[in-house]
Amino acid sequence: MCRLLGILGGEALRKEWLDAFADLAVTGNAPGGPPDGRGHADGWGLVLFRNGVLLESVHEARSAAKDPQYARVARKIVGASAAVAPGKSCVVLGHVRRASPGMPVGRGFCHPFVEVRDGQAWAFAHNGGLDGYAYTEEEGLIDSQVVLRRVLSNLDGPSGDEVAEAARRTEAQLREEFPGYTALNFLLTDGVRLHAFRRCLRDEAYYTLYHGRVGRAVVVCSQPLPGTTATAMENGTVVTVGPNLAVQVTRVA
Repeated sequence: MCRLLGILGGEALRKEWLDAFADLAVTGNAPGGPPDGRGHADGWGLVLFRNGVLLESVHEARSAAKDPQYARVARKIVGASAAVAPGKSCVVLGHVRRASPGMPVGRGFCHPFVEVRDGQAWAFAHNGGLDGYAYTEEEGLIDSQVVLRRVLSNLDGPSGDEVAEAARRTEAQLREEFPGYTALNFLLTDGVRLHAFRRCLRDEAYYTLYHGRVGRAVVVCSQPLPGTTATAMENGTVVTVGPNLAVQVTRVA
């Protein structure tokens, strides 16, 4: 149960977006109503790709809104994004965490997770939980990591159609394997394209995703950020943003 941020831009990013996202650790919608004392303060992570290359992947098991390290990394990412090459882009994934019941808290469990498959680095951030999944120290995987590995095992390529098919297969498999799930909302990037999947079975007012273009960037977030446009994603859809900022919407379920 978390808040997600994805940005794909062909110019320097705006630090106010990252600042406003950090505030969601305290002010973000929480399940069942307004923020409670816990909020989304179980950790944060920021990942940056520039010109298709992974440059930054930083995580801390603290509240982004209260951690000076978050502000330092955000400034570094904004500075690095200014060096994006002509015709190329930078992609940022951000995550503020509210751990699912029974899932451990620690830096190693903070999203976005980065995994390399066939020489390609993928970054992934998830919002939701798997009903009936129990964490064990032997396996060492939280529910979101299970979702990530299932998505990658079902993924045949980086296009929007291929990610949509992987999301469809993953949703069907997890629905059969577990009693259910709250949501499989996720962001996924190979550093060139940004994909967002929204699929929830309950609490639709919480498991939201919005997207919108601002200048030479497209911003995807669990909640609209100040100064950004906000088109709500429909439940059961994948949104893919390409390097030219074109947006593709694919219905999955």
